[in-house]
Amino acid sequence: MNVEKRFQKKFREKKEKSYKKFTGNREEGQGFADKRKKKIEHEYRKLLRKEKRSDNDRRKHVSVLEELSDEATGSTDVTEAKQRSIQKPIGTYTKAHHEYKQRKKEKERKKKEALKKKQSIDTAMEKYNKKKQSDYKLLCKRTSRGQPVMKHQIEYLLEKIKKQKT
Repeated sequence: MNVEKRFQKKFREKKEKSYKKFTGNREEGQGFADKRKKKIEHEYRKLLRKEKRSDNDRRKHVSVLEELSDEATGSTDVTEAKQRSIQKPIGTYTKAHHEYKQRKKEKERKKKEALKKKQSIDTAMEKYNKKKQSDYKLLCKRTSRGQPVMKHQIEYLLEKIKKQKT
C-alpha cells in the first residue's frame, strides 16, 4: 500500500509538471498568434462600439449646447442650429470647458450678491449703533448734582410714541 501511494504521488507530480498553462508553442503551430489576433480583433470591435455610442451622445450634447447658445444670442432658428451641429461636433473637452465657465460665472454672481448683502448689513448696523450711542449720550446727561436731565428723556419718549403711531 505504501508503494502504491508513492507511485500515485510521483504520477501526479509528473502530470502537474507536464500540464501546460498556455496555448501554443513552436511545435504546435501558431497558438500565440491566434490568441493575439483574436484579442486585437476584440479590442477593435470594442473601439467601434464606443465610437458609435460617443457619436450618439455627442449629437445629444451638441443639440443641448446649441439650444443654450441660441438662448444666449437670441437666435430662434432651430434648423440653422441643427446644421451647425452636424458641421462641427462639440467634443467632451469643449463641453466640460463650457460647464466650467458657467459654474465660474455662477460662483462669481453668488459672491457679488453675498458681498452686497454683507455691505448693506454693515451699513444698517453702523447706522443703528450711531443712533443707539447718540440716544445713550442724551439719556446719560446729568445735572451738576448728579440728577438725570429730564428734558432729554421726555423728548426721547415723545419720539418713540410718534414712531409707534406712524
